[in-house]
Amino acid sequence: MQLLIYTPKITPRIKYTFNFIFREILYCDFEFTSVAADFSNSNWPKISYNDIPLGDELYFACSSFLTKHNIEPIKIKETLFGDQKVPFAIENSALPFDVFAASFYFLSRYEEYLPFEADEHQRYPATQSLQYKLDILKIPVIDSWALVLKNILLKKFPTLIFGKRKFEFIPTIDVDRAYHFRSSGILKNTVRFFKAALKLNTEKIVDIIGTGLGQNDPFDTYEYLTNTHAQYNLRAIFFFLLAKQGHEEFDQNINPEDEAFKNLISEISEVAQIGLHPSYASNIETKKISEELLSLQEITQKRIDASRQHFLKLNFPQTYLQLIKAGINHDYSMGYASQLGFRAGTCTSFFWYDLQLEKQTHLKIHPFAVMDVTLQQYLKLNPEEAIAKIEELILSVKLVDGTFCSLWHNESLSETGKWKGWKAVYDHMLKNSLD
Repeated sequence: MQLLIYTPKITPRIKYTFNFIFREILYCDFEFTSVAADFSNSNWPKISYNDIPLGDELYFACSSFLTKHNIEPIKIKETLFGDQKVPFAIENSALPFDVFAASFYFLSRYEEYLPFEADEHQRYPATQSLQYKLDILKIPVIDSWALVLKNILLKKFPTLIFGKRKFEFIPTIDVDRAYHFRSSGILKNTVRFFKAALKLNTEKIVDIIGTGLGQNDPFDTYEYLTNTHAQYNLRAIFFFLLAKQGHEEFDQNINPEDEAFKNLISEISEVAQIGLHPSYASNIETKKISEELLSLQEITQKRIDASRQHFLKLNFPQTYLQLIKAGINHDYSMGYASQLGFRAGTCTSFFWYDLQLEKQTHLKIHPFAVMDVTLQQYLKLNPEEAIAKIEELILSVKLVDGTFCSLWHNESLSETGKWKGWKAVYDHMLKNSLD
């Protein structure tokens, strides 16, 4: 038997949020009704989401947030829920906060549509997010709240049917620079050689000479990745940067016309899913997204409809509108560079809600929880500390039977320079996620 939900007006925000929580997380079917008499006469398990209860039903008080159709600063009242600080506090309800309004606020990234002080890459800083301020960024709170809802409903309606999810791990790899020295050309590598010699960097000198003599390039970690993913029966996703005359400082990849690079992409596409890593420059020259996507499809001879933004440059709603226009259906950019955790409050994939048009789109967002650069560069952790942080994140996802998605780079597995000792972190993450 399915759940009946009464609300006086079924707005796009309400429909979107309830669909996500009940159908995508809890696997529980439901119907809406706005007819009070039909609700009162029904023998189905039922709840109301309203300003006031209709009778003695299971009642969830409704804040005004999900009934609005505009984007403006809002005053959010906070309260305690267990040991958590939560937004949208309300009274005389089954829960002390409007779980649906809070979920939509995080999912839609409402706060990122409002004025904010951007970082050096014009990104929304994690420290300005409400989750960070409430200290719940490292928890997939929407998934956790959904399980609380499930327990409340089962206590009242023991026959209500819920499906069961299974924990899943999706490793993703960003290929910003396919190789360190290979395919760079004699002139560029000669300059690198003399710079390394001046700094007495013997490791780099040995790597340059070794690569020139036909040994593996330090960033050529693809065989290791392929074998390791196969060992754990994981199908990874590789996002390739194919910038042509991109941003001089931030799009330093191999020329997409390089044969070795093209062969690498073709080989990886046989064992993993391939996605586009839109260049830094594409955020300004948006036509580059389509051009780079076409290049990747010509190399793989496959249709590519997944992407992740280079440097995680994500601006609402422009970035997602540009991706949709280019033919992207799946985006993996939902996470912060400077902090670990769940930018949209969930570890579950969801369809992007366009706040300007007030409608759900077909662009599916796949959030990630951890990035190697966040651990090493932003948080300044050593490998042992990084492993501990990853274990905490994996546990938080396992507790809700969700999906743990990681973001790594081929070069961070090179065991050279600043990445010495970090291959063990990746190994431990894969092993821990499947224990």
